[in-house]
Amino acid sequence: MKIHLIYFSFLLFFNCISSHSIEIEKLNGYWEIDYVNQRKEKFEPKGNSPLYDHYSLEYPNGMLNKVEMRLDRFIYSSKDIANFRIEKLDKIYYIRFKSRWSEWSKQIKHLDSHKLILEHNKRTFHYKRPDFFEFINDETGQ
Repeated sequence: MKIHLIYFSFLLFFNCISSHSIEIEKLNGYWEIDYVNQRKEKFEPKGNSPLYDHYSLEYPNGMLNKVEMRLDRFIYSSKDIANFRIEKLDKIYYIRFKSRWSEWSKQIKHLDSHKLILEHNKRTFHYKRPDFFEFINDETGQ
């Protein structure tokens, strides 16, 4: 009986933590890939000019495109856009993407104003807000 009580308490505690780690309205904006975990290995991006994912969300629909900030401090956007829809199933949020080439989905494991964690095909993608994010928001008034 004691083990059942401990197990139930653990599940209740875990459920409360996971439901509070998703602030879906915070998805809007720029996200820099920090690292990727796959099979207990950590992969970090390489290169001089990091790429960012830009999410534009009008719940439950949105668009994703890749952007790059170059040395001239201008942001260049790819022309390829993936539309998406946010779905919530059993307290778990998913981003369902659709481009002209394919469809896929990612589970949102964590989302707040500074950190985004997505899971797809046994890979965990860890994102952070880029340093220039505050500057962009100050300039645009968002």
